[in-house]
Amino acid sequence: MLYASQEHVPENLKRALELANIVADSRYKLYDDFLHLDGRRLGEYLDAARRATIAGLEGGGSDPFKVILS
Repeated sequence: MLYASQEHVPENLKRALELANIVADSRYKLYDDFLHLDGRRLGEYLDAARRATIAGLEGGGSDPFKVILS
């Protein structure tokens, strides 16, 4: 949803990319939710993260962190 709404709310691309850090953070253990779901959910999430990363590169040049740091 964050990625899909980036045209209307450009900050959502940054939020989509920051979400990857939250999901991976061991303090929150959100990655456990993916382990208990079928592999389809994880695949959908990773696909959305991939699309957000590509969109960030398209808008920020070759620096993959430009979207997050701005």
